[in-house]
Amino acid sequence: MATPPPRTKQTGLAPAPARGLEPGEDAVRELMAPLDWGEAPQIGVLGDTGAGKTTLMRALVEEYLRRSAGWAIVVDDKETRAKYAGQERRDLSDLRSNPVDQKGRRVVIFRGDPRTGVDADPEEAAELAWKRAAHGWPSLVVHDELVAGRRDLIVSCQWRTGIEYVPKSFTKGRAVGIADLWGAQSPSEVPVDPFEQSNAIVCFKLGGLGLAKLRERNYVRGELEDVIRGLHAMEVPPPQRGDFVVLRRGQEWNGKISKLRGIT
Repeated sequence: MATPPPRTKQTGLAPAPARGLEPGEDAVRELMAPLDWGEAPQIGVLGDTGAGKTTLMRALVEEYLRRSAGWAIVVDDKETRAKYAGQERRDLSDLRSNPVDQKGRRVVIFRGDPRTGVDADPEEAAELAWKRAAHGWPSLVVHDELVAGRRDLIVSCQWRTGIEYVPKSFTKGRAVGIADLWGAQSPSEVPVDPFEQSNAIVCFKLGGLGLAKLRERNYVRGELEDVIRGLHAMEVPPPQRGDFVVLRRGQEWNGKISKLRGIT
């Protein structure tokens, strides 16, 4: 009598490579939809290094500029060249001494001084957004990397003493026109406010402690973890990366895996 083949586990969700990919541009428009009804979106972007987080975040900045008259205030100091296109300044003091061109691109990038290892200050970026809000001017604060190397901002998943404007932008910014876009490779190090206040989390390939934190924060349930593990990052060539899912706290996943055009 022939031995029956081993039974495979039925998860109800096909692994990422077997599922059709939705246009990432549709997800970008959906994520920025709150602007249409007068609310400032709060969006997190998580995933392993090289998965495509910054590419998506740049697309979200472009969609914000298209839908809003506000400015994007970007903290981008990880590399010697900025990953975002805009008017670069070292810090808030430099901005005061060298005001932006109001007719130029509506993106100011706080760079610090990557050549000498001086980081940009995320607190200054958020402070600028709050000063603009006092005049009724909307802003999008972009933290290309919220936690890695930010020991002056976060310690042991808590905001450091004296940090005011960054957490305030998450907890109170939506009502005054301050949107937040934040990225992180290590979700386990992110304070509770970004998770609690974000209307959506975009998740690229992720595993281990990162997935555990998403489960703890009620963004991921059960078998969806297998889908997220099956997405792509640096284990495959760049053209195969960039697939992601959109998660909303306490809600069922919509079943879509998305990818921006131009990443094939």
